[in-house]
Amino acid sequence: MTEQDAPTRAEGLLEQIADTALDDDYYVVRAGEDAPSREFNTPLTALVLTAFALLVMMAAVQTRNDRPATERERNTLISDVDARKELQVNREATAQRLRKQVADLSASADRFDPAYQDLRLQAGDLAATGPGITVVVSPSTLGNTDGTVTDDDLQILVNGLWYAGAEAVAINGERIGSLTGIHFANGAINVNFHNIAPPYTVVALGSSDTLLQRFENNPAGHYWASRQKDAAVQFGVTPSSDLSVPAVPKKRMTIRHATAIKEDE
Repeated sequence: MTEQDAPTRAEGLLEQIADTALDDDYYVVRAGEDAPSREFNTPLTALVLTAFALLVMMAAVQTRNDRPATERERNTLISDVDARKELQVNREATAQRLRKQVADLSASADRFDPAYQDLRLQAGDLAATGPGITVVVSPSTLGNTDGTVTDDDLQILVNGLWYAGAEAVAINGERIGSLTGIHFANGAINVNFHNIAPPYTVVALGSSDTLLQRFENNPAGHYWASRQKDAAVQFGVTPSSDLSVPAVPKKRMTIRHATAIKEDE
């Protein structure tokens, strides 16, 4: 080999390396780009478009089918809202009517009703004032046993005053009502569950002109006359034109167990 042949070989080797620098697959793909690929892509595109159109059509059909149900739901909701609004209006009207009735009843309750007040007075639910007599009873000053004033003595005295025409009675400030008890307990006489001590002051409202006379003429008056005579029990009566008694305590006005019996018609 001559020195002139060396460059020629080198140039040929470089050209060979340049020609084979890329992978053979590159040339295959490159050759495919020039091939008529549209023949293979056109059916696929048509298939995709067909599927898309089918989906759009199905969605439209589904929307059309769902529209009546949606309309029904909407109409139902509107009807429900209207019904609730009407119910609210009716309830407001009812509440307004009831408020008016309550106001009317309150106004009528505030008005003075003589018959109702008389019933309350007779039941002891109201304090009372008027003419009457005051009876003061004390044990005997002699210290004898018979001279002690007992609960029975006070019961007879109160019953005698009722019989004589008393309209209201109180003992030591305790109004006598239909549920009031007069009894001895814990070493003292008890009225309306309150202990009282002598002297026992009994206030009876009624006609001061006839109340004492009627009391003296009934059995209770006779009993107390004998108590004064036999046991020296102190008994004093003072008529008055202006006396007062309190109302019966609320706890002694409440009936818890008894009920009225209906009469046969």
